[in-house]
Amino acid sequence: MINFDFYRPSLLALAMGLFAGSSAFAQTAAVPDGNVAFASPADDAPGIALQLSQPPAPEATASFYDSSHKDLRQSLAWMQETNTVAPTYWNLYTEARIRLQMQDYPGARATAEQAYKLAIKALPLSQAYVTLSAAVVAKAQQLASR
Repeated sequence: MINFDFYRPSLLALAMGLFAGSSAFAQTAAVPDGNVAFASPADDAPGIALQLSQPPAPEATASFYDSSHKDLRQSLAWMQETNTVAPTYWNLYTEARIRLQMQDYPGARATAEQAYKLAIKALPLSQAYVTLSAAVVAKAQQLASR
């Protein structure tokens, strides 16, 4: 038996897209809170707006900037902002990796050690981050000793 509750938002968005496409062209508009709304321009029905997504979180944007080598300073600023509010082992690991790329080896080591401690507390779900954080600590220590 398939549980359709998980797929309900996607199916609703698909259905709204099909209905909007059948009555002319679907219009998109930015809503004041940053969401994207799709409305059908039917003459007899008021515009029905469906909010499909939220703007990306700073940590997601910082991770993208880090992995695509766009702007490491901006990425670091976003990660520091995120980790100030709610530090998690995966965000601290990302910050440590960014610091390592920026050649801030003492900062990378300190941040990776924090990520390691938080990942140890969250075992067994965070086993990969325990290993990754330990590798960043070792790499930062190795590069700092040169």
